[in-house]
Amino acid sequence: MQQAIRALGWATKLLWIVLMVLIITIAYSATQINIAFGQPTATATQQTLTISMPVNIRNSGLYDISQLNITTRITDQNGTLVENSTLTQVIPKGANTIAMQTLTINITKILTEQSNLLFNDTTLTEFQYVAFDYANAIPLNAHGNYSLLWGAPLSNLAIGNPLYQSYNSTYSTITVQISFENHNQYIPVTGTVLVEIYNLHGTLKGTGTADIDVQPNTSCSTQVNVLVGNFRAILPRGTIHVFFETSMFNYGPVVITFG
Repeated sequence: MQQAIRALGWATKLLWIVLMVLIITIAYSATQINIAFGQPTATATQQTLTISMPVNIRNSGLYDISQLNITTRITDQNGTLVENSTLTQVIPKGANTIAMQTLTINITKILTEQSNLLFNDTTLTEFQYVAFDYANAIPLNAHGNYSLLWGAPLSNLAIGNPLYQSYNSTYSTITVQISFENHNQYIPVTGTVLVEIYNLHGTLKGTGTADIDVQPNTSCSTQVNVLVGNFRAILPRGTIHVFFETSMFNYGPVVITFG
């Protein structure tokens, strides 16, 4: 009986030794895992902006990584713009893996809901969170925050006072000068500027359009000519309504008074 108890004691001690060695090797191996967040790249399409963010995972430890979950979130001061998660089942020991996280931002939707992004440069925050099980036993995680500069497509928008020129005895031409800077590094402002002229009673007196093609990080200065009937002679005051209709977004009206 005593021999059995003694054997059980040795077995328990051996089990504890094996367990401690296992814990030590797992803990040491976990320190051999390197996670590096790469620089994001962006591609603009018709109405979307796709941001790809690589995550380099080097598993130099003695055990496999399983249930790898990568979550990426992009936010501004008003909240979350877009979020996505990617799940990878296994990264074997000794492997070096690049997991690509892709986020697709609907530009039309974002700029419709948050028009401040059209006019104001700001800084977006990219949050990345990586979680996984190591050796099928220990849950581990890592995270990082990065800043993304957002340039306003219609930065410093300026609408000048209308200039009048007689067209004939019945009509006059009103010229409206419009300028802005496209600070965005991804989005071209390509489409049409529409101008509507109203008198003080809210009656539409005339419309005019101009084509624009303002590539990223360039500026625009254009004029829109509007043909109106005897407008200056009767009511030289009113409002200008400006609309932007582009391949990436529609916005308007921007309203200013004149006279």
